[in-house]
Amino acid sequence: MATEPETLDTLRRRVEALERVCAEAYQLAGVIGAPVRVLDNLAAAADGLPLPHDSFLPIALEDCDAVRERPVRLGHAR
Repeated sequence: MATEPETLDTLRRRVEALERVCAEAYQLAGVIGAPVRVLDNLAAAADGLPLPHDSFLPIALEDCDAVRERPVRLGHAR
């Protein structure tokens, strides 16, 4: 935590960085087939909009398409 008050410019840069991280996380979440509530919140956060869901937690691995479909893909590969 900073010891001196953050300037408005510092706060703007921090918000921009956090929005960029949310945009990147949105892309990752899309690749793994995360639930829509996850994508909704990440997209809103990346765009600086109000979050449509209070939280996207709890979440389990099986909630993601990539994990849920893995046994089927392995079966086809065999």
